[in-house]
Formats: sequence, structure tokens, C-alpha cells
Amino acid sequence: MTLKTDCLGWLLNAEVLLSALTLWLPKPKRLWVWLTLLPLSATTIILRWTAVQHPPMRNLFEAFMWLPLLLVCMTLVSALRDKHDTSRLDAALGVIIAFPLAFVFSAAEGQLPPVLQSPLFVPHVLGYMIAYVLLARSFILECFHQPDASRENAAWGFAFISLALALGSIWGNEAWGAYWQWDPKEQWSLATWLIYAAYFHLQHKRRWRVTLLGVGVLFILLTVTWINLSKLFSGMHSYAGA
Repeated sequence: MTLKTDCLGWLLNAEVLLSALTLWLPKPKRLWVWLTLLPLSATTIILRWTAVQHPPMRNLFEAFMWLPLLLVCMTLVSALRDKHDTSRLDAALGVIIAFPLAFVFSAAEGQLPPVLQSPLFVPHVLGYMIAYVLLARSFILECFHQPDASRENAAWGFAFISLALALGSIWGNEAWGAYWQWDPKEQWSLATWLIYAAYFHLQHKRRWRVTLLGVGVLFILLTVTWINLSKLFSGMHSYAGA
């Protein structure tokens, strides 16, 4: 665990601090913190994009940088459109997301590999990032007895993970000549999709909803960390952990 002390690092540290602070603030003040986090998280992406001269999605560090921004947007939509106060639950999720960004993942810069220089690169990765935040929120909201908000997040998350999976298949055919290669990352992404497909068939029972949403989040965590980083699962997506 290393403290990042450059400009980008301090912005990431501020994201962790503000997310943690939001856990203890009363409701009116939490909204102001989220409004502060919106330009802050956007600035981190702009700084990184300027530094590396490509969309910052090359590895786990860069892909995770999008999650706080996406989470802030979803929190504000819930508050302003749906009148759902999810700010404290989202703050807990924000700490979990921002902590590895600030203190665990390496911020080393690198060039974009040729295979990633595709028009499908950004929508494919961003689709997964949006899906992962929505599905993580769905689990947390279900655990804290907000079933309607949980179901809406799960529905949107499933739509985005389906889109990202389809785009990845099209991209794979363009890059490697086949829509499906049974790469470890592909297999785990498909397994995650099947878990959420099962959720929509069994959502009428809360026990199944909680269980499947929890297993789905576990599969997401395994896919973006262990499957990406472990050398036991080397494959065509191995660059994602670089």
C-alpha cells in the first residue's frame, strides 16, 4: 500500500476522504459533498487522459478511475429524480471503490496496446464500468430494504453488462477472428451475466434476490481482480491487469 503524492494522487486521496466523511454527515450536507465530488472525480479523469494521451481505461487503475464519477452521477439522479436518498449507502461503496485507487493500484503510465486501439474500446469498457456500479448498488440497496430502487439498478446494470458483452464479442471477431474464444475473462463475464439472468427469473422471493445479487457482486470482484491479476488465468485479456 503506497500513498500517491502527485497531483492526481492527492485528488484520489480527497475522493476517499470525502466519501468517508459523507458517512457521518446529516442528509442536507451529504448532497453538498456529492456535488463537490462530481467535478473532483471528473478532474482526475481529465488529468490522467491528458497525461497518457489516450482514454484512461488501459488497466485496472485507469478503469476504476471512472467508477467514482459514475457513482456520483447515479447518487445525484437518485436524489433529484427519484427522491431516493442513497447517499450514505453510496458513500460506503465510494470508499470501497476509491481506496484501491488511492492506495493499492499502481498509477504507472503506459502506451495503449494496438489491440485496444479500436472504436469499440471505450464503449466496451465503459459499459462494464457502468454495469458494475449499478449492480453493486443494487445489492447494497436490496440489503437495506429498498427493493424498488434495487430492482431498477439491477435492470439497468443487466442492460449495460449485456451491451458490453455483445460489444466485446464483436470486437473480438475484429481483433482475433472469432466472436468467442473461451478466454478466462470471457467465461467469467458470461457466468456473471447468467447469475443476473437468473436473478430476474427468481426475484419474486427476497431470499433469492439477496443471494443472487450477492453472488453476482462476488463474481464481478473476482473478474476485475483475481481473473485480471492472477497469472493462473492468463489469456487474451491479460493486458487488463498491467
